[in-house]
This record gives sequence, structure tokens and C-alpha cells, in this order.
Amino acid sequence: MKEENLLKISLICSLFGILIILFIAENTNLPNSNIANLTKNQIDTKVSVSGSVNYITETPGLIILNVGDNTGNITVIIFKEDNLTIEKYQNIYVEGKLVEYQNKLEIQADLIKIKKLT
Repeated sequence: MKEENLLKISLICSLFGILIILFIAENTNLPNSNIANLTKNQIDTKVSVSGSVNYITETPGLIILNVGDNTGNITVIIFKEDNLTIEKYQNIYVEGKLVEYQNKLEIQADLIKIKKLT
């Protein structure tokens, strides 16, 4: 085969592979965890939890939430980038990286969804 044909085939295969990876990444959901089941073994991994906002503290660069489910509570850190309106007692879904701060587990949020009650 000519080098031109091999180059075209490899380029097409690479683009097709990238599209497949993007499709899989967009359609893969994290399993929702109970807060009590989060452990230090999961530090620096992506986790998701659902719960009710117990309290909110707002600083110039952060929003700090305490989120609880029926198994426990956890602190959720949100770095202010967009306008986000969260109220006390709202039910939310959080995805983010589990970290340890001052010997306690926290979630650095990547995604926050306010859950509507139906």
C-alpha cells in the first residue's frame, strides 16, 4: 500500500476512535453512593451522592455545603465559576472528586444538579 493510503486510513481510524471515546464518556453515569459508604480508599476518585442541603456557607471564592442523606453528612466544596442558586433543604445531586481536608472527607464538586420533587 502507498504511504498516502496508510496515512488516510490511520487518520480515519484515529478520528473514529476519538468519537467512540467521547460517546462513551458522555453516556457513562457514576453509581450514586451513600455518604456513609465513602471511605479514605476512594480519595482522589470521582464519586456521586444525592442528599439534602443542611447548611450553606458562602465565601468570596467558594460555596461550602453540608449535604446529608439518610446515612450521613459530607461537606461539598464548590468553586465559584457560574451563578449557582442553592437553598437550604434543597435536594441536590453532586458529582466530584473525594478529597481529605483536616482529617475529614469532602467532595470537590464538578457537577451540581438541583433535584425537582415529583
